[in-house]
Amino acid sequence: MWTSDADADAALSLLVDGQRRVLGTALVGSYLFGSAATGAFEPGVSDLDTVAVLRSDPTESQLAGLLVLHASIVREMPEWDGRVEVVYLSTHALTNFMTTSPAARISPGEPFHPIKVDHRWLIDWYQLRTVGIALHGPPVAQVAPLITQGEYVEGVRQHLLDAVWLDASVSPGDCSYAILSMCRGLRTCLTGEHVSKREGARWASQLMPQYSGLIEEALAWRARPDDRSGDLRMSREATRRFVLDVQRSLL
Repeated sequence: MWTSDADADAALSLLVDGQRRVLGTALVGSYLFGSAATGAFEPGVSDLDTVAVLRSDPTESQLAGLLVLHASIVREMPEWDGRVEVVYLSTHALTNFMTTSPAARISPGEPFHPIKVDHRWLIDWYQLRTVGIALHGPPVAQVAPLITQGEYVEGVRQHLLDAVWLDASVSPGDCSYAILSMCRGLRTCLTGEHVSKREGARWASQLMPQYSGLIEEALAWRARPDDRSGDLRMSREATRRFVLDVQRSLL
């Protein structure tokens, strides 16, 4: 087993078997990172974060085959719809991440589509290198770039300071994501540690008790996104105030 969850392993098996079928020898390796690789996976809540490394940039025919693959996974295991993230990129793009390279991605809330990867992906590649598990191919240290902890922490700080966080949508899902991302990122900036969203939220609630109710609601929404009972403190304005306070603390 790759993870602590049998359903997650089943979804990963479908994914990797399909990648090998579609990509053949063009697939260097497929790697798992994130909560499923660290033991912080929450069944029914957490996503599967993966990276597929190719020998060269993905071609149009490969992308077409991968599009069919991801649709078939959802048909066979609909509970994973919107909870599997894969970035497809070349070994060159991964090792030369400070430059801009073509790639493709499917992630929660986004369909499978071409993207560009650049220096802003440093955060993901650091986590891939430090906790990544090989689902197929050589050990992750042979394909992922070496990034220092200092570079990682500064990358997280710059990510949290991005103005996009102040424009969180009025939807509870976007607000919850922004709040929990701020909690986890602040923990990384102040301690150098990467933790789960839940652990980051608990830590931030103690550090910023004035926001404990807001953080608790963000966690509750993440666990039960279809539950609309009770009063909603997690408004856009409340989220914005929290984000601003976190950003000010990082300046």
